Amino acid sequence: MEPLDEAEKTTIAELDATFKRLVKVWSAVKKSRKEWDFKTSSQTLEVLTEELTRLDDRWQDQQAAIQSALQADQEAVQSETYPTEVENALKAVGVPVRGEFPVYEFPPFKLTFSRDQGVVKLSMGRRSQQTKAFAPDQLAAWVAGQYNRVINSKFDSTRFCRELLSAYETLNLLTLQNNEVIWGHSVSLKDIYRLLTLKQSVRQDYPEPLFTYDLARLKEQSEIRYDRYQFDLEPSRDPGKSLLLINSQGQESRVSTLAIHLIEG
Repeated sequence: MEPLDEAEKTTIAELDATFKRLVKVWSAVKKSRKEWDFKTSSQTLEVLTEELTRLDDRWQDQQAAIQSALQADQEAVQSETYPTEVENALKAVGVPVRGEFPVYEFPPFKLTFSRDQGVVKLSMGRRSQQTKAFAPDQLAAWVAGQYNRVINSKFDSTRFCRELLSAYETLNLLTLQNNEVIWGHSVSLKDIYRLLTLKQSVRQDYPEPLFTYDLARLKEQSEIRYDRYQFDLEPSRDPGKSLLLINSQGQESRVSTLAIHLIEG
């Protein structure tokens, strides 16, 4: 955001002082009315009228200064340098932005700018929230708050593995139409996600980007084991059938299926 110029600084100072006096005088008017203090009521009403008249006389110049400043800010948002300012502000607060303006991604979030509509949307799957604040520093602070709340949340790998195991067993039996689980058989991760979020309310609370983010956190373990089982997240080169995982170092990998092996002994 551009620093305030002298005209805007003067205008803001004048308005701050005027509104402060108006609040003080208006409080005196209400107090004297409540107390039936007729002399003070008359005096404070005269002062209030004078203050309002003074404000009315100066308002056109003050309004013009504010509108001029707003126009300058809007032009800054429309400028070619604005995307770079936003990216630098986001990186400065630790948000690992990827992509190009007006759409950035940093799993599990997507940040979308709509300058014409005057909003910036932060989404995670179908769940989204928006702000009308375009100032890079203020926007970056808001985004970082949402981002850090997710990435700093405790990751319960044991619970997640237990949920994956349960879904894997169900889909394994259904797809192979067998009475027993065939360990080591590959099951689609997208099918596992659909099974985990059959209820619409669950899917809203646990969108696919968050599921993908949890998989990325799980994959960062050198070996994924739970109880008597070993988990293998199997790679894929087909973007349509795979999930893009980005680890804490920014490294990418695509996985499409999960195979769980029973550890003997």
